[in-house]
Amino acid sequence: MGLERNSRGFTLIELLISVLILGIIAVGLQQTLAAAIRSYADTTNKPALLAQARFAMERMVLFAEETDTIANPAGVGGEEVLKVGERIADTYNNTTHAYAVGGDGYLDADSDQDQLVNEHAVDLGEPVQFVTFDLDKTDADNWKLMEQTPDYGTAALADYTAKRVVCERVTAFSCSRLSPNLIEIRLTLGKDRETATLTTCVRARFAE
Repeated sequence: MGLERNSRGFTLIELLISVLILGIIAVGLQQTLAAAIRSYADTTNKPALLAQARFAMERMVLFAEETDTIANPAGVGGEEVLKVGERIADTYNNTTHAYAVGGDGYLDADSDQDQLVNEHAVDLGEPVQFVTFDLDKTDADNWKLMEQTPDYGTAALADYTAKRVVCERVTAFSCSRLSPNLIEIRLTLGKDRETATLTTCVRARFAE
């Protein structure tokens, strides 16, 4: 008598159980992969946000430290604008207004080349020329910190360059005037679950 061959296949219940087990495994793998992707994004977002925030903060401190005029902030309440007199740039020839790699030895704000900058109280022909940092909230999901500087490439004293982006992903920006020559600047950037906040106090060397 020959051996009886077992030709029975999978039952419907067995197939359903197999599909269920495979589904559970797939969901688990998907969750593990999603967690790994989030973790990677977090580890890359934080350094990028800090780098942007540091650059923006250093840029604002650069101008605020050397200014002699603080237009904004006006008080301790906190304002979303920093506006100070510009007195550090030397990238143009003050006579021809042509770009010069090494400058001409006169600060660009010294329009009459007498080694005195922003002497507006005495000489109305040389008014303060400001550099301004403020927020562009056009995109509600991505606020941008903008910078506008005087345009020293022209003879006009009231010309300004187009605003340029200093950093993106800003969630908070405020400046407070703690004393006549002391400014507190606070900047927060955020992306996904990560945030980076920097705060500093700047003493304007020439402001009274």
